[in-house]
Amino acid sequence: MAIVFQCEHCEKDIEVADELGGQMGECPHCGHSMYIPLAGGAESEALELTEIDLAEEDRIKKEIEQSRQTMRRLWSERKATEAGRKDKEKPGSGPERKVKPIDPEDAAMTVEQYVVAMARSSLEEAEAMAAHLVGNPQTVNPIIKKALKEGLSNASLKNVPEAVQKGFLKKLFEYLN
Repeated sequence: MAIVFQCEHCEKDIEVADELGGQMGECPHCGHSMYIPLAGGAESEALELTEIDLAEEDRIKKEIEQSRQTMRRLWSERKATEAGRKDKEKPGSGPERKVKPIDPEDAAMTVEQYVVAMARSSLEEAEAMAAHLVGNPQTVNPIIKKALKEGLSNASLKNVPEAVQKGFLKKLFEYLN
């Protein structure tokens, strides 16, 4: 007995041997790759299906939507931050921005606090730390470079891999420059 079915692409009839049922094959007319149905078609053994917990499905859908909304919000905040950085006034163009000089010890402590905040996923706190450092590259850049070279000694970072700490420091350097 043969299996007779239609190609899902060109809709021409195809006839194949029973032993090919349940495998993938190509249509001899159009070359489309498709699943060859099992012999017996609708008469074949029915599969038992398990019930779907609709409450669990709804909960998962809500979590996915919340995750998407959070990602959209973070992306829009990131774009706004990047746009703000691009719009920073350059020296000599428009009114001068007054930047409060930062003490090197304060800068070093703020850099460490930034990395700790990033490690804890406290993005708002990290952003506040970064904002405190803006406009002081002559003070901050050497501190970041030293931290990249020698590492940080903050006890809060003992469980944070050095590569992750360096990644945070590099992002801070990029943000400030």
